[in-house]
Amino acid sequence: MTSELQVSIDNITRRLKQLNQFKDSGSVRVGEIERLQETGEQIRKSYEDRKPSSRSNKQVRKRLMLEMEALKMKIEAFDASLDVYEEKFRKYNVPKRFQTAYKQPLKTYLEQLQEFMKTSWRKEAEKSREKGQRSLIEWMEKFDHSNEEDKIAVKALKTAFNELGIRISRFFMEYFFLIMAVSNKSDEIMALSLYEVKAVLKCLTVEENSKSIVIKTFLSMVQLFEGAMKLAGSFSDEAKGRKSKADGTDEEKVMFFLDDKIEDDLLHLIIIEVLRLEVSFCSPDMPMKVTNDVAFSMANHLLYNVFWDKLNRVGTKIDGLKADIQFVQDEYSSEMKFFREVLDAGVEELWTELIPKPGS
Repeated sequence: MTSELQVSIDNITRRLKQLNQFKDSGSVRVGEIERLQETGEQIRKSYEDRKPSSRSNKQVRKRLMLEMEALKMKIEAFDASLDVYEEKFRKYNVPKRFQTAYKQPLKTYLEQLQEFMKTSWRKEAEKSREKGQRSLIEWMEKFDHSNEEDKIAVKALKTAFNELGIRISRFFMEYFFLIMAVSNKSDEIMALSLYEVKAVLKCLTVEENSKSIVIKTFLSMVQLFEGAMKLAGSFSDEAKGRKSKADGTDEEKVMFFLDDKIEDDLLHLIIIEVLRLEVSFCSPDMPMKVTNDVAFSMANHLLYNVFWDKLNRVGTKIDGLKADIQFVQDEYSSEMKFFREVLDAGVEELWTELIPKPGS
C-alpha cells in the first residue's frame, strides 16, 4: 500500500503545481489555489509521518496501516475534488495576449481566443440547445408581465443586468482613458486600441454566430467612446496647447509608458468580466423557467456572490494604475469633466434603456 500511496501523493503534488497556470483565471478566488496547495502539503506530510518503519513493532505497524487506509480515502477524495476545481478554473481561464515576454499579433490571439471559447463554452452550449435548454435572458421573456410578482422578479434581474453592464463598461472607459494618458499623440494608438477591443469582444459569444445582447451592447459602448473622442478632439488639442505653454515647452513629454504587459493585464481582467456577464445571461444552460423567488434570489446572487469581489479587483487595479500615470490632459479640467459626463450618461442610457429580447 505504501508504494501505491506514494504514487498517489506524487500525482497530487504534480497536479497542485499545475494549478499555478490558473492563477489569472477569472474563476479563482483570492488565495484559493494557495489553500489547495497547502491542503495537499498537509496530506503529504501526514503520509510521510505514517510510513511504517522496519524498526516499528507489530502493533505500531498495524496502527499505522489502519491510518494509511484512512489516509488513502482522504487522498482519493482530495484527488476527485481537484477534478472539480480544475474544471471550474478552466472555464474563465481566458488566454492572455501578452505571453512569454511579448504581445502576440492580434490575428494569432483572436484564433487562440476563439479556440478557448469553442472548447470551454460553445460545445457545451450546443449540447444544451439540443436538449431544448434556454438562456436566462430568454426565460426572462417568458415571464407574465401582466402578473405583479413576475414583473418584480424580472425587474430584479434586469436591474442586476444593467448595473453589471454599466460597471464593466466604466472599466472599459477607464482603460481607454489610461491609453489616452500615456501619450500626447495618442490618436493612432487609441484608434488601434478601440479596433482591437471590438475584435476581442466579438470572440466572446457563448454561442457561435449568435447576436448576443451582452456583446452587442459592449460593442455599442466602444462606438460611443469613438464618437465622444471625435466630439472632444477640438478641446483636447486646446488643453494640450495650454499645458505646453504653462510648461514653457512646444511639445508635451510622455511622463509614463503603459507597457504591453501592464495594458494586457488590465484588459484581460475586464474581458473576463464581459465573459462572465455573457455566460450569466446568454448561456443556454437552464432547462426550465425559474420561479419568481428563484429569479429574485438569482439577481442578488449575481450581484453580490458572482461578481462583487471580481469587479472590486478590477477597480483596485485601475485605481493603482491611475495613481502612477501623469495624464496629458488635466483630468480635473472642465473639458475632461464634460467628456466624462457625456460618456457616463451614454453608458447608462445604453444599459438602462435596454430591453433584453432573445436574439436581439
